[in-house]
Amino acid sequence: AFTQRKTSRKPTVRTPFFLILDAIIFIDVSGCQWRLLPKEYPKWQTVYYYFRRWGAMDAFAEIEDSLVEAVRLRRGESPQPTIGAIDSESSRSALPRSQKGIDGNKKVKGVKRNIITDKDGDILEASTTPANIHDSKSAYAILAMLVVAFPWIKRIYADRGYRGNFIEKARHDFEIDVEITHSNYSGQFVPAKKRWVVERTFAWLENFRRLCRNCEETTESANEMLLLIF
Repeated sequence: AFTQRKTSRKPTVRTPFFLILDAIIFIDVSGCQWRLLPKEYPKWQTVYYYFRRWGAMDAFAEIEDSLVEAVRLRRGESPQPTIGAIDSESSRSALPRSQKGIDGNKKVKGVKRNIITDKDGDILEASTTPANIHDSKSAYAILAMLVVAFPWIKRIYADRGYRGNFIEKARHDFEIDVEITHSNYSGQFVPAKKRWVVERTFAWLENFRRLCRNCEETTESANEMLLLIF
């Protein structure tokens, strides 16, 4: 007669996804290594697995888009922004084997972070490339992603690094006007009108030790860490 074989395997206990997300944010804020994750969090292998999996699914970008809309509604604003500001910053690489390039203008060997924010400084779209990629080239790709998530964008404020064919391509391909603003520098720092919010957002990144230098091997992973600042 057939008898069912008994097993002593214990039932699987699922780790709450919120706790995993909290652990990933802890990595981004503290800058600690994955293997040094505190014991109150799940095993670092589990946390890293979901970090890579959610990144491949663009989950962080979707969460950020939803949070931006919610924050704008709470402020009494339209959930869909119509204007934005674009800029980039170069970050030195902390790993010898990571994807990187040399920003000849700023003398930085690492990656370049490109972001578009709304008028309040909240990130609408972001991309990370090797630092040798020119701003105007990476801006076209990030603008293409922006119009998918926020199709009501009609005007983008940028600095002089985005002059040239990019302005015409943005108007022709996406019907977005790119306005170049000047800082009017006269011996001391003067915030550029309507574009200063993106500079402030870059200053906020200093609160995340993982972003002070690029600690990721790939630009995809580096961009996922950038999107986590929601």
